[in-house]
Amino acid sequence: MVRTAWRRAVAHRGLLALVTLLVAAIAATSGVTAGAVAATTTDAARAALGGGSTASLQVTTRLAEDPAAQDARVRSTVADLFGDAPLRIDRAERPDGDDTPFVEWTLVPVVGEVLPADLAGFAAGGGTLHGALRAADAVAVRGLTVEGDLAQRAAAEQEAQAAARAVLTVPVALLVLVALVALVQVARLLAQARERETEILVARGADGRQITAAAGLEALVVCLGAATLGTAAAAAALAATGSPPPASTVLVAGGVLTAFAGTTVLTVVTGTRARAVAGRRVADRSGRLRRAATAGTVVGVGLLAAASTWRLVDLGSPLVVADGGTTWDPLAAAGPAVALSALGLLTLALLGPAARAAARLAARRDGATAVLASRQVSRALGVAAVPVVLLVLAGGASVLAAAYAGTAPQARADLAAQRLGTDVRAVVAPGARLAPGRPPVRTEPLARTEGAAGAMPVLAEDATVQGDPLGLLATPVGAVHGVVRPASAADATTPLRGPDPFAGAPSLPEGVTALEVDAAGLAIADTSLLAPLYQGRVDPTLDVAVTLWVADATGSLTMLDAGRLELGEEPVDERLDVPLPEGLAAADDLRLAAVEWDVDGVLVPTDATVAVRGVDARTAEGSTPLDLVGTAWSRAGTAPAVTDGDVLGAELTLEERDGTWLRLVAHDGTATPGATDRPVVPAVLTRAAAQRWDAAVGEELEITLTGTEVVLQVAGTTDVVPGRPTAEAAWVDLGRLDAVLLATTGQLPRPAEAWVGAARPEDPAAVGDLAQAVEGALGGAGGADGTEVRTAADVIGSDGGSPVRLAMVLAAAGATALAVLGLAVVAAATSATRRHEVVVLRALGVGPRSQGRGRAVELVVLGAVGLGAGVLAGAAVAVVTVPGLAHAVVRGGVVPDLVISPGVLAPLLATAALGVVLVAGAVSSRVAAQARDTAYRTEVR
Repeated sequence: MVRTAWRRAVAHRGLLALVTLLVAAIAATSGVTAGAVAATTTDAARAALGGGSTASLQVTTRLAEDPAAQDARVRSTVADLFGDAPLRIDRAERPDGDDTPFVEWTLVPVVGEVLPADLAGFAAGGGTLHGALRAADAVAVRGLTVEGDLAQRAAAEQEAQAAARAVLTVPVALLVLVALVALVQVARLLAQARERETEILVARGADGRQITAAAGLEALVVCLGAATLGTAAAAAALAATGSPPPASTVLVAGGVLTAFAGTTVLTVVTGTRARAVAGRRVADRSGRLRRAATAGTVVGVGLLAAASTWRLVDLGSPLVVADGGTTWDPLAAAGPAVALSALGLLTLALLGPAARAAARLAARRDGATAVLASRQVSRALGVAAVPVVLLVLAGGASVLAAAYAGTAPQARADLAAQRLGTDVRAVVAPGARLAPGRPPVRTEPLARTEGAAGAMPVLAEDATVQGDPLGLLATPVGAVHGVVRPASAADATTPLRGPDPFAGAPSLPEGVTALEVDAAGLAIADTSLLAPLYQGRVDPTLDVAVTLWVADATGSLTMLDAGRLELGEEPVDERLDVPLPEGLAAADDLRLAAVEWDVDGVLVPTDATVAVRGVDARTAEGSTPLDLVGTAWSRAGTAPAVTDGDVLGAELTLEERDGTWLRLVAHDGTATPGATDRPVVPAVLTRAAAQRWDAAVGEELEITLTGTEVVLQVAGTTDVVPGRPTAEAAWVDLGRLDAVLLATTGQLPRPAEAWVGAARPEDPAAVGDLAQAVEGALGGAGGADGTEVRTAADVIGSDGGSPVRLAMVLAAAGATALAVLGLAVVAAATSATRRHEVVVLRALGVGPRSQGRGRAVELVVLGAVGLGAGVLAGAAVAVVTVPGLAHAVVRGGVVPDLVISPGVLAPLLATAALGVVLVAGAVSSRVAAQARDTAYRTEVR
């Protein structure tokens, strides 16, 4: 048996060398993929905990009477909860005057030693640390706090890597399928090339078991040596690229599995053929049985592909969440691989008729090369199956890899943009209400910053609906294009567009620098009610603050302190000078939106009258009176209002210790002053919010915003609201919201954010430069106190899906290498079996070059058909599956659009095409040499 195996191997040493390369390529690809994915996963885990600011936990309590025992208990508790996760614990004491000092322990992960398996320990330990230490009397002294983001960041990365592991099954399934197809098809070719030899052995007395045993011994030697070579090459490649190799058991296991699979496939295929020959079974020389089997295979694989693809589309990804954990669905994971296989088999089924049609067309023209090549392809579909199916899988895998490599980063960028809402987001002193000393953020200078496409003020507040949270975003809808990200989200504001809510307010002339207010008032206190002891000792003067509200083109409101009136029994008539802040004076379309009086409380009942007789706008050319008479005014506040000619004011009756306020709000005249109908704010709701509160378009939804009831009228729905991380959110026009709040509530929320759109949002460097410029502009304007400037890079976090992208590319590269090797095996296997064909054609007058060109044309046609069909098949599968896969790994936002990365697709396809051309060139030279060889050889008889 050993002698038989040796002689068979020597007789086909060239073909077996290619088989060795094929098995070695499978082992090397699997090893490199495993090592690179492990390294990338580790890098992602470390970036999640150490990127930007390092994650940490701070434990704070008072110093115990026994500090050593307290410290030891903290460290032992941390060791029990966090296990083997690499942590550094730093202890520090902080004095607290004469009181017992504070003691702090800071837990920081040793980022350079973190492994993906440590994330579970960080997440679980960080989540239970407070309870464990709080219950320890030796640690907690007068309370204990645990602050920090270590547990949250570890849990988020753990969840991301769980999703990535599930999606990783897709490229792994694809690579396994390509390897199995390559092994099976090459084993079949090897058995076919040895068919005469097998018949001779059977004729000389060998039975099927002996031939199978010899084939198994040969396969074991070849595959074991090839797998060892491939595993060593994988380890060397990982070391050369600086990637830490995975555990040796992973590489060894991969090599052993490859050797086992190769040995099994080669032995089974060869043994099956040997038993058929030994049993004197009739071969299917006509090909009818093979065509019938192929048709049945196409139908069966097609049904399986439909089921698996439907399962993947239904789930979105192989990720399945069950019983609080995550797992993966095998049927969904196999979807893309099986779909590509089905399309490859369909291509093969159509190749025969197409080749015969091409042969008929070529027969009408001069020359034999095209005719011979077409007829040979149509006759030898069994041989053509190897390169065609492998190249379809390689081309499809390349498109899938390029699609995922383009879609996943775009999905991450879109998610970051959706969470951020824009390119550069600045928050200036958040949490304050509007006041004369707290104006909204001025964005006009930011819009003129180099590299900016636009800017706008934004109000982002957390509202509630029946106690449940609702994220509210208020922006000037006329300024969203070019500022809001993703850019397509700006289209959602179309239903919010309408007339200017402050169109009826008196307009301030261009270039206004100050307002001059003609204010008057009178206050008569009833001092007779004072006890004799306080007669003459109580000041009956009434203090009244006058405030002007000015709206700009964005709908933002600015409160201007006009001054205070000291009212007594004698009428007061004062001219109040109100300068406009520099930033407000430079704004467009300024209007006087409201006049407000705030009256302090009194000690005795007081009757008072407050009024504004006129307002003038001062510019460099002089003063211009505003049209107060032609303006409709509505009232807000606790005092009755009167308008008499050009006088705006109120008659007040104040009780003891009672204050009041009055605001007259300019409107467009369509609403009756004092109308009982509640004003509404048009809003675009997320579909999740509309579904949760059953709010259809046209219906109203009552929300609570900073303690004020606001009625939203649903004008439309959208998938997400930019800048609001919650699924339930609403988007309104800032001017419309301000107009309603101005007419209904005393205090208004302050738009504390400035959103700036970049002229080149696709360039991270340009966005970073713009962020620095915005930060400098806000600092220069004196508004940098508490200012935070962020870009997408600050909110996007670590890339937990990077292992999937790498695995996709490596699987495609491996599939390409196996396809080219499969083509080379076909060429080597047919070079000997078709030697007689060379002699016959030479006798018919076909020269060596023509024969070489004909054989090269065959391979190029097979390569072009395989790659072309693979690209089309990959594109079809990518459209259906890749957006869902990318969305599963990114975990948030909406399902992204498909994006193909040319930088990934072009090299992969170019490599495959180059491999086809090189093999075709080698075969052409070989056939031409055979045609020139006129020596007598037994194999050509």
